[in-house]
Formats: sequence, structure tokens, C-alpha cells
Amino acid sequence: MSSPTLLIWGASGHGKVVADVAERCGYTITGFVDDDPAKIGGRFGGLPVVAPADLARVDPEAAMAMGIGHNGHRAAAFARARAAGRRLPALVHPSAVVARTARVGDATVVCAAAVVNPDAVVGVAAIINSGAVVEHDCVVGDFAHVSPGAVLGGAAAVGDRAHVGAGAVVLPLRRAGDDAVLGAGAVVTRDVPGGATVVGIPARTRSGERT
Repeated sequence: MSSPTLLIWGASGHGKVVADVAERCGYTITGFVDDDPAKIGGRFGGLPVVAPADLARVDPEAAMAMGIGHNGHRAAAFARARAAGRRLPALVHPSAVVARTARVGDATVVCAAAVVNPDAVVGVAAIINSGAVVEHDCVVGDFAHVSPGAVLGGAAAVGDRAHVGAGAVVLPLRRAGDDAVLGAGAVVTRDVPGGATVVGIPARTRSGERT
């Protein structure tokens, strides 16, 4: 029996990571989709790169994965892929641990050595990157990105399109709003408003206000 096929939206570095996860999940990658005119018609990872306008004629039975690191761009591509009628399965690397009672949304990618613990909820087209930990009862919003080595403590929450930088820590019960950016290595000890950027230990806004 042949393996199911998959297209990846995003001929980029993150697209390579998603391709590896997908292959380890048993998919055969048949090509990439990208908006960049410089990439369209070329090859990436030895596979063809096509424009979104060509989706209807390219492997119509293939599922679609999101290989875009930028949260807003990934959200836009997800909407276009769904409108085109593509299936958008979640992808979980075999070395990742996702608890039986956790929920992971469509098109989310859980990368190598990541952990999603019991009763955590991860939205659609999110990225739980390599070695990240999403503890019990956490909520990760749609199109959010929990970067490599980041840790969300129990019942923490990050909103839609939020970005949790590499190695950042969100303490238990703390919340970061939609479009918040938590800098690499930040330690969030208080709630972070939507749209705010915080850095440091303890995390502070760029104006110096502690969060």
C-alpha cells in the first residue's frame, strides 16, 4: 500500500523541518507551495515549487502542511489551503510525547522531542518546536509558535499568533495575549497583554515595565 502524499506550503528552513516530521509520520512529500516568484518553478529539497494559484492541478489528493514560520503568514496560508479544500492534518514527530487527553488542532506541527502534557489544548496551525514543553492544562492559541526549548508551566496560556521565543519560560497560570512576543530566554512571571513584546528575567516590556 502506497503512503499518503503531502504538499508543504513554505519552501523555507521551517519547511525542511516540517518535511522531516511529515516523512517520519509516513507521508510522501510531492512538492512545495510558495508565494515567492523567485522560488516558483524551481526546486526545493529536490522537489518542485509551485504557486498557490496552481494548487487545483497539483496532486489534488494530497494533504497540506504549513511550513511557514511567521505566524501571520502561516495563518493566511492556512485559510487559503482550507478554502482550496485541502486536508490539513496535525503532524507529530515520533519522538514527541502528546498525552492521550491533550488536543492538537489541524495543521499543527509538534516537532522532535517536544512534550504536550495531559489536558493541554493546542489550536490550529500552531508550532510546538523541538524540545518545547507544554504542560498540563495549558492553552496554546491558533497560529502560535512555541519555540525550541521553551516551557509553558501548568495551566499557562498563550494567545492566537503569540510567539514564545527559544528557551523562554511562562510560569504556571500566567497568560500572554494574542500577538504577544516573548523574547528568547524571557521568564514571564505576570500576565502579558496582547500585542506586547517582553524580554529578560523577569520579563519586562521594552519600556521597562515588569510583566
